Amino acid sequence: MNRAATLTLNAPLLMLVAALALSTPFTAGAAPAFLDYAQQQTQQSQAQEKNDAASAKQTQENRQSADNKKTGTSTSQLQKRITSQQAAIAQKDKLIQQLKKQLAATPQTDTAGANEQAALNKRINELQVALSAATAEKEALIKKAGVVQNNNLKQSQAAARQQIQQLTTQIQQAEAENKRLSASFTTLNKDKHALMTRLAAAEKEKQAALEQVKALNADKQPLTTRLAAAEKEKQAVLEQVKALNADKQSLTIRLAAAEKAQQAALDQAKALNADKQPLTTRLAAAEKEKQAVLEQVKALNADKQSLTIRLAAAEKAQQAALDQAKALNADKQPLATRLAAAEKEKQAVLEQVKALNADKQSLTIRLAAAEKTQQAALDQVKALNADKQSLSTRLAAADKAPHGPANDAAAPKNEPPEMAAIVAAYRLQADKDNAQLRIKEDEIELLRTQLSVQSKTRSGESAAAKLSASGEQQAYAIGASMGSEALNVLTTRRTQGVTVDAGLVLQGIEDAFRGQLRLGEQERNKALFDVSQQVFQNLNKIEQKNISAGKKYQQAFARKKDVVFKEGVYSRVDYPGKGKISGNDLVTVVIKEMLTDGTVINDMEAKDQALTQKLDAYPPVFREPLKRLQNHGSVTLVVPPEKAYGSKGLPPKIPPGATMVYSVRIVDSQPEPAK
Repeated sequence: MNRAATLTLNAPLLMLVAALALSTPFTAGAAPAFLDYAQQQTQQSQAQEKNDAASAKQTQENRQSADNKKTGTSTSQLQKRITSQQAAIAQKDKLIQQLKKQLAATPQTDTAGANEQAALNKRINELQVALSAATAEKEALIKKAGVVQNNNLKQSQAAARQQIQQLTTQIQQAEAENKRLSASFTTLNKDKHALMTRLAAAEKEKQAALEQVKALNADKQPLTTRLAAAEKEKQAVLEQVKALNADKQSLTIRLAAAEKAQQAALDQAKALNADKQPLTTRLAAAEKEKQAVLEQVKALNADKQSLTIRLAAAEKAQQAALDQAKALNADKQPLATRLAAAEKEKQAVLEQVKALNADKQSLTIRLAAAEKTQQAALDQVKALNADKQSLSTRLAAADKAPHGPANDAAAPKNEPPEMAAIVAAYRLQADKDNAQLRIKEDEIELLRTQLSVQSKTRSGESAAAKLSASGEQQAYAIGASMGSEALNVLTTRRTQGVTVDAGLVLQGIEDAFRGQLRLGEQERNKALFDVSQQVFQNLNKIEQKNISAGKKYQQAFARKKDVVFKEGVYSRVDYPGKGKISGNDLVTVVIKEMLTDGTVINDMEAKDQALTQKLDAYPPVFREPLKRLQNHGSVTLVVPPEKAYGSKGLPPKIPPGATMVYSVRIVDSQPEPAK
């Protein structure tokens, strides 16, 4: 029981770690499931406890109901018999009263009739005395029943039954006497006419009989009242006895349950005391880790929202840039003439890149061709690096030359504008070649992964199957999306210092689909927790390393000529441009985003993309440096991590704590169109 409680406590943390390990840094999809999981476990436990309590209560009620029913049945039968006897007594009393009236109305003419009347009155008196005695005995029985307990109550009930039996016998005798009296009454009726002459003598006796009947009626009323009170007291006593029996039964059951629960609680307390210390320690650690993960998820959600807004703006700007590019194509002819020499030498490199981008028939052929092309690209890059070194030397000499209006006339003699354009083209091409080389290296790694995956999945024929039906296309699209997300996770983990076997990842997916997992839940959770811990440690090391390297790069850049530090950003004007720009002008720019080691993250110019918007609409990081330029000018920015992507970075390309370098060039600026 204690082990189950421990697993339930740790299950939410493991579920959270699993969600974090399998999600990309900007996705917070699995974090609420453990609550449900923890909440589900708690609800099941509470439901089980309620069911056990309800079962115990139902059993207790059934037993109590059976006992009450048994006792109630006996008492009810006795009560019915008493009520029946009372009704019989009342009926006989009514019959006696009728006989009295008849006798009172019957004339007495002879001595025999008078004797019979006297005997009848005597019998009535005897019955009345018997009724009083029965009532007194009944009251005594009721009083006795209110004093004694359960065993004495049974004896009193037996005595009451015996008394009722005696009363029944007496009533039967009274009924026989009534029959005899009825016969006498019939005889008296026959002699009625003869007795009429003797009516006067019987009137005196009749009056006495009426007085006696009146006295009997007066005595009957208090007897009836006392009988009702006795019945009420008896009922109260029976109810009290019934309640006492029910309370006794309930208390007995509750006492047994309490003793059992007390023993179980003592045993559980002993076990809980033994497990309390490690559980408390683990709970504190789990809460701390949970808080850290929740903070990270919160930050990721904020970054996701920001990126969504930036993506929408970028897509909108991209469309505007495409429209602007169509208009700019007409102005490319003068630039094409000036860059003809650079394009001629660039053509060889472009042919190499074009060859590398060609589609291959299979992944195996693509891998071989990519490796061969990689070597050729390396040779070409070496040659380009040599040219770049030469150009860098010339650029350094040009940077050391004095600048300003006084030397503008001498500038054409030292280096014509066409040469500056060629140098810029060479620098741009060298950066492009480095980017292409890195892209090809990533492509080779991806091809190797795809080859490993392909060898374990479908054959060539099934892979080439046509997906014509709508349902087939939807299913395939879902699988492709899941595969892309999985590859993104692997790439992200590789940049975070964790190498994952893609083949085993695919095997795990297949086993999950087949429902035949090779690792248990506890082993899987531990593995996910371990990789999460490793990622956190690696990211911390990577961040500190990048922060240190970024500071050195910033310090070196700050020592260069014409570098300005404003609003936390370093900027250097590479080419001032010509033609003033106002804040409301539409400014079209191309931006090249890089790391401090030269890794190109995004190159808009290489993609034939541009961004157009008002100068004042650009973010402050770009707006202030752009205000230092004129039309067609260019500037280099060095942005510290706190002004860029911060401690999270942008996996898989941008690591945490990275200092970013931006090369921004104004393609053109136009006044805001009149509304």
